[in-house]
Parts: sequence; C-alpha cells; structure tokens
Amino acid sequence: MIVFKAAQEQVLAALQSVAGIVERRHTLPILANVLMRKTAGRVEFTTSDLEIQVRTAAELGGDAGNFSTTVGARKMIDILRTLPADQVVTLSSSQSKLTLQGGKSRFTLQTLPSDDFPLVQEAADFGPMFSVPQKTLKALIN
Repeated sequence: MIVFKAAQEQVLAALQSVAGIVERRHTLPILANVLMRKTAGRVEFTTSDLEIQVRTAAELGGDAGNFSTTVGARKMIDILRTLPADQVVTLSSSQSKLTLQGGKSRFTLQTLPSDDFPLVQEAADFGPMFSVPQKTLKALIN
C-alpha cells in the first residue's frame, strides 16, 4: 500500500511542524515516534510527550484506503533532509515496515503499532476554537 506520494519539501514541512516535542531517547520508545493516520489522500501526523500533543494534516496523495502506524520521527526527518527538495518521495507499507523511496534512494523504517501510541484525551466540548497567525501569537506571548 502506498501511504503517500508527494514532494519532499511538503512531507518535511508537515513532519517538522509536529516533531518539536519528540525526543530521541525516552523512557517509552513509542514517544520517539510520530503517529501517521491515512484516510484517502490525507495524512495526519501526531506526536506526544504525554503532556502535550501536537497534530497536523496534509494532503499527500497515495492509495485510497485507511492506514495507521507509528515510525521514528527524527529518523524520518533526517532521511527526508538528505533528499533533494524537488524530489518526489513515496512511502509504502508492507507488514511491519515502511519503505521510503526518493529517486535512487530507498530506506526501510521499523514501525510500532498505532494502538500503542498514547493519545492525550481531548474533551469534545473543550471550548471555542480559533485561529491566530504565528506572528500574532508570538507577539502576544512576548
């Protein structure tokens, strides 16, 4: 199954936006991973450190169908950084491994089950949602 097929810069941008809270070494190995949930062409990336949860979604193409797994966040980012920015990368799944291909390069990544990923409980009626540009939020915090 092809999880996604998109430009390297698009995948890297989505991963980097959630990877800020991921540590390489952690007491729970699953916390070094990013949870990837695919629904049709939309891929959702989620990371957590048990206190904070960060999530983003991107339209990255790929096969129709649903898919969910976890993979090492920093390792995947490091691999994507080595590939040229204009390169189209393909992430495909087989058994308990993911294969990332870009040009002549091919990388095999180990995965952990998505059911093991600790999600922060979100209240359905948490409160109002709003959107603020990053520069405005930074100015408010300062």
